[in-house]
Amino acid sequence: MALLWRTRQPWRRGGPLLSNTGDHWRRNYSRRSFLKLGGAAVASAALAYSGADEALQTWHGTRVRSRWTDRLAAHLHHYGERFWFVVWGAVAGVDAYVRTSSFSRWGRQNFEAMLVGLPVLWTVQRGLGANRPSDPDPNPRWRPLADDNAASGHAFIAGIPWLNLARRLPPGVGRGVARVLSTATGWSRLNDDKHYLSQVLLGWVIAWNATAAVADTPSVALVAGQSTAEELAVAEPDPRPR
Repeated sequence: MALLWRTRQPWRRGGPLLSNTGDHWRRNYSRRSFLKLGGAAVASAALAYSGADEALQTWHGTRVRSRWTDRLAAHLHHYGERFWFVVWGAVAGVDAYVRTSSFSRWGRQNFEAMLVGLPVLWTVQRGLGANRPSDPDPNPRWRPLADDNAASGHAFIAGIPWLNLARRLPPGVGRGVARVLSTATGWSRLNDDKHYLSQVLLGWVIAWNATAAVADTPSVALVAGQSTAEELAVAEPDPRPR
C-alpha cells in the first residue's frame, strides 16, 4: 500500500470506479474471447479424456514432487486466495478516490479483470463439474454440476496480476518472465494434487481473457475536472498532419 504514495506525479485521482466496466464486459464476452475459451476447453477435454491428466499427475508426483516443491507450493498458493479480490478492490478504490499512480492503476486493472472474469470462472467450474486429484473419486472428466473444480480459481486469481504486468511492460525478457510467473500458482495446485493440468489451463486462460479485456483502457485521472496530459494524449489523436 505504501507504493500508492511513492510517486512523483502531482496529486490526482483516477476516474470513477467501474466507469469502464461496461466496456470491459463487452470485450470479455466477445466472440473472440469465447473462441479462445473454446480452444482451451477442447485442449482441456483432450487432456481429461485421453488419460494425459492422470499420467502427468502420476509422473509429477513420483518424479518431480519433493519437500522443496512442497515448500515452494505452500508459499505460492497464497497468491491465489480469494482475499486478493478484496485487496485489489481496495487499491482500485484508492486509485479512484484518493490518489492515482502507476501502481494503483495496475491494481485497478487487477480488480477489474477479476470482476469481469469471475462469472466465467464460476460457470466453468460448476458447469463442467470435474473432481480434484485428491478427491476420494479422482476424475478429471466432466460431470456437469456434480462438483466445482473444473477450472482452477487459484490459477485465475494469481495469474491476473502477472498477466496485467506483462501487458504493461515493453516487449522483451521482462514481459516473458511475467507471463511465466503467471503460471506459478497454477503449478502449485498441480503439485499439491488440488487440480489436474486441464483445470489449471482453463483457469489461466480465463485470466488471460479477462486481462485482455481490461488492457489499453486508460482510467481518467481527474483534478478539478481536468485529465492528465498523458491520458489526454491517449484519448485525443494528434491533429497535426503526418
